[in-house]
Amino acid sequence: MLVERYERLVFSVALRNGVSREEAADITQMTFVALLESIEKLREDQRVASWLMTVARRLAWRQRRRSEQECLRGERVHSTEDPIASWERVAVLHEGLQRLGRACRDLLLALYFDPASPSYAAVAKRLGRPVGGIGPMRARCLQRLRALLGEDARL
Repeated sequence: MLVERYERLVFSVALRNGVSREEAADITQMTFVALLESIEKLREDQRVASWLMTVARRLAWRQRRRSEQECLRGERVHSTEDPIASWERVAVLHEGLQRLGRACRDLLLALYFDPASPSYAAVAKRLGRPVGGIGPMRARCLQRLRALLGEDARL
């Protein structure tokens, strides 16, 4: 009954967080497995939807981060894509990261390039920042990086 009721919601949350349809389907399954494993811990029935959305969002973030890391390491190169163009995009990204300030660079490297995929709490502790400030700082740093990359004619 819960799967029927919330499956489309969970799937759409995963899609909206930047994963492919196939990955969203996997995330939907993993989310409901997590629900099954945690069903006794949930205290309020009215919060099931928000709990499912939170789990799906976090799984999507992790999947997107893994996909980005694979792409940057060159593990996942699509045969239709020009390998030189792909390499150039990675080089431009690394140059943009170097042009960022140290705080932003350290944060983005920890969030997106650390193979351990640390939690916000672990990143906050490592960087000596409050955990509640990591998300807003991430948004500002990504905006700055986009602006830097937008200035680069090679993109």
